Amino acid sequence: MVRDVGIASGREPEVRRDDGTRLISMTFRGTSDARSSVDRDTRIRIALPPVQAARLWYLLSERLTDEEKRQAERADER
Repeated sequence: MVRDVGIASGREPEVRRDDGTRLISMTFRGTSDARSSVDRDTRIRIALPPVQAARLWYLLSERLTDEEKRQAERADER
């Protein structure tokens, strides 16, 4: 059985890689779309090896428009 978890988030994800480990960890915090939950605050943690993280980066970049990429670059410059 697969558990499908949906969250809506306006927060920036936390991305880190601890010294001495190969895994890249990402944490997403947001509001769960589950109707049955009283407390909808949700945190999802994902740990990926570098090859999968690079593939995710590539797949995400394919889905972004040029304008969205420019907005991200401007945010990085701040």
